[in-house]
Amino acid sequence: MLFLLHKLLFLNIITSIVLLFLSCSQTKYGELLVFLIDIKQDSSLTLSEIAEEITAVYLEITDESLINTGSIKRIIITENNIIVAETNRIFVFNKNGEFLYTIGSRGQGPGEYNNINNVVFDDQSQCLFIISRGPNKIICYQLDGSLKKESLLSRVGMYYDINYLHDELYLDFIYMWNDAKRILFKMNADLLVTDSIISWENYYRRNYAGLFYFSDFIIKNNSSVYFYPSEVYPKWNAPEVKVMRDTLFRIENNQLVPELKLKFMNDGFDRYGDKIIDISNIYRSSRYVFATYKINPNNRTNDHEITQRYFFCYDTKTEKGYNMLDGYTDDINRIEGRVFIRPLNTDSDIFYYWHTHMKPDEREEPNPTLYIGKLKK
Repeated sequence: MLFLLHKLLFLNIITSIVLLFLSCSQTKYGELLVFLIDIKQDSSLTLSEIAEEITAVYLEITDESLINTGSIKRIIITENNIIVAETNRIFVFNKNGEFLYTIGSRGQGPGEYNNINNVVFDDQSQCLFIISRGPNKIICYQLDGSLKKESLLSRVGMYYDINYLHDELYLDFIYMWNDAKRILFKMNADLLVTDSIISWENYYRRNYAGLFYFSDFIIKNNSSVYFYPSEVYPKWNAPEVKVMRDTLFRIENNQLVPELKLKFMNDGFDRYGDKIIDISNIYRSSRYVFATYKINPNNRTNDHEITQRYFFCYDTKTEKGYNMLDGYTDDINRIEGRVFIRPLNTDSDIFYYWHTHMKPDEREEPNPTLYIGKLKK
């Protein structure tokens, strides 16, 4: 009996050491960096540990600038302005948060957008590019709100992300018909396709549903461009999906070169062989690796109420990893609860998030405060 107790104690100690190792380690498979994640870990990571500075900007509220935070697609920070793109509205503020004007209007006519998927701004030309659906098209506005050009896009699919890098537009497109393909298109300033890269193909003959919280898939850091080609799942039969999209790629010479990958305990599958990990995004800055993923212990039910959202951050300088349920702790601004940070798509060393501060005597919800942070290097 005493022998069995000692043996159980020994196994528990070994298990704890293994879990500790998995939660905060990296290894190499050939030249590829692999980051091991313990999904049972829920650590706390304060923003003061990773941020060099954070600036708070209150976004002015007027009758024309009421922001619905639940429909924000992307926030763009330029040299002089802050652009907030919702599903059907685009607001422009100055750097102090004062509201200036809106760009464009909702509709299906020339120069109008309907259901914005994402936006990007080119500093050099001072142009704002918008991808919208219904119909799928790309629209280019000058920052003053005047329409410059637009072009219709393929109707048999969805455009999720857009970025303007190295004088080219990158469009993340998922073709959905009898099969599915994820294609990265490159366009010139005249909105003409110049090249394309297929990142994956599959053949699920079903309706599709994306699992994207935010579409930050094409990210620039220094001189490198990174792309995370997330999965798109059959709508009602997710357990048949056996592929884990766990790799972040670097775009070089019109090819996708593996940069790093995530490795979960049991490779993200349960004992029945069903996938329980849904990765929403992977990206990196100069120093950190970030990821967002969901855990659904019973994917067969497709029950989103039991899905848990986790955030992963790995510090390549200290070689320490953090796995967090629901986000990061803002100990600088002392925001209650946890926050979800997003990268600036043209410079992932800059991040942002927002929070709505309600006063006890306020009857209507004010506009959010935008927080802009700079990561440590």
